[in-house]
Amino acid sequence: MEKNYSYNLFFINKKGCFEKSYFKLSPQTCFMKSTLNNGKQKQYQNNKIVDNILCKICLKIVFLIFVFSIYIVKAQVENVPVVNNPVYDFLLQIETKGILPHYSLSQLPLQKKTIISALKLARDNDSLLTNIEKKVLTKFEKEYQIISNERAVAVSTEADTNSIFSSKIWQDYDKSFYYYSDSNSNVAIIPLGSVEYFIKNGKTDNNLAETDNNSQASNLFMGTLGLRLSGTLSNQFGYYFQFTNSAVLKGDSSIALIDNKYATSKQFTFYKHDADISESHIAYQKDWFYASIGRETRLFGAGLDQRLIINNAVSPSFDAITLKAKFKTFEYTFSHNSLLNLPDIGSVGAFTIISPKYTAQNSFTFLPSWGEISFFQSVIYARSLELGYLIPISFLKTLETNLGERDKVDIGFTTVVRPVKNFQIKATWYLDDLKFSEIGNSYWGNKTAWNIAAITSAIPNINLGIEYTRVEPYTFSHFNPQNSATTDGMLFCSTIQPNSDRITALLNLWWGEKYPLQIKYSHTRYGKNIYDADGNLIKNVGGDPFISRRYTDEIIDSYYVTFLDGDLNYYNRIDITAGYEIFRGLSIHFSFSNSKIEKYYNYYRVLFRIYDF
Repeated sequence: MEKNYSYNLFFINKKGCFEKSYFKLSPQTCFMKSTLNNGKQKQYQNNKIVDNILCKICLKIVFLIFVFSIYIVKAQVENVPVVNNPVYDFLLQIETKGILPHYSLSQLPLQKKTIISALKLARDNDSLLTNIEKKVLTKFEKEYQIISNERAVAVSTEADTNSIFSSKIWQDYDKSFYYYSDSNSNVAIIPLGSVEYFIKNGKTDNNLAETDNNSQASNLFMGTLGLRLSGTLSNQFGYYFQFTNSAVLKGDSSIALIDNKYATSKQFTFYKHDADISESHIAYQKDWFYASIGRETRLFGAGLDQRLIINNAVSPSFDAITLKAKFKTFEYTFSHNSLLNLPDIGSVGAFTIISPKYTAQNSFTFLPSWGEISFFQSVIYARSLELGYLIPISFLKTLETNLGERDKVDIGFTTVVRPVKNFQIKATWYLDDLKFSEIGNSYWGNKTAWNIAAITSAIPNINLGIEYTRVEPYTFSHFNPQNSATTDGMLFCSTIQPNSDRITALLNLWWGEKYPLQIKYSHTRYGKNIYDADGNLIKNVGGDPFISRRYTDEIIDSYYVTFLDGDLNYYNRIDITAGYEIFRGLSIHFSFSNSKIEKYYNYYRVLFRIYDF
């Protein structure tokens, strides 16, 4: 085999002569160029039976090499990031159509090879897609190299000689600083960047009719630069690294907090510095076994907009070790995650002391063709690493009891049901604590959260869903505040607080581009704890994940609770987003948000982005 990853084979031609053949194989093409071995023909003297046998063997070798080459080129082990990635919206669209049996979108991100497999399955069933959906599918096929697309690079290789420093930068070429791929490994280094402009204006409730004195308007201009390194080694090791630095160029930085990636950056919110955001992981997969370690945005839970188990879209990402056993209709997942606890001394800086905090989780997921059923359990503990919780397969509640009943254990179920094509139901039930004898009595310790969503794609090119979420009082809290379901002071497992509920409606309109027109509306009710003018808690209604039921000599909170009791707040928000890819790698996005808490605020945003991040 030559260094250029082509293949030299000897076979027997019709004349019975040895002939050297040069094969160049790729997933799209296979061609053969024949040359005589040193110009000499050497007569083969054996009988015709041997001749036929050798010919068949050679043909089988060629076929196996071709098939193997296709397989290993597509062995993309690394994960595909979730944030601002429209491929997951499209996967939801084709999942609702019933095209993805034995696939799950309840635990994200997915491996690149899984997304490629799903897109191929969509192409095999494109009779179920509209012409617009087929057009969108083609765009993703090019992006994930299912369909070959020319590439422009800054550092040329034998395979890629087109320079990015030419007119090709404005064309539909894939752009990279560097790209290399052979039959075993691949690597890509791509630039990331954006320029965005925000406008915010609002009025107080009491002065909605006024347009001058009570109107508040401000703006913000931000820029971001970064890079992404990703690839696979030896068809088994995947790696991914992404770093971005976002700086305020001009204006009021607080406007950017409407974007969760800025709101969860302590460097941006507390220090008022640039927002440095990075995610990375390495992964290994062989047959059914998968292992990874890294920091990345994770979503865990079945739903439309809500993820009740892990939701790093609204909290800082955290580090995790993950092990999986993956089969077609069953998947077992174990993870041990490092959380950021509340400070013991100080708040931030060199002299701050923060105790360790971890969460371990495992799930058993069954994937029949009509949906999925998953059982999960998790434990949160705030002390040094507990070896018992590193056991990949265990019943965590029994283990926690044997370790002194100090920790917070949760269990629950997720389910997805597709009874007919173009319709599915997704739901999660999260059990924080339960006393069977008090079921139905509004007992404070019956702490649960649940959500249910109905999604349809019956209207051509539209994905429409509605979801209801309810979190009972005191859910996510613990007698030890350090064991609450939080990291860095934020809930990591829900978009709403305890003692609240939300209804969400979501519409995705596909119009031929890979970014749908998205309209989302949510209405939230939240019963807050009541404080006096000095900030002292005077009524605990279970509305704070850091405050459990108090039972001291001075204060005894009620055994029974009323849902939405306390200082009842109503929040409404509507978000409209759209995007257009001007040419490969450069896109423009528009968004509008209207939120009502104590004031009405309108947010307008225009964003130019180099690749999705």
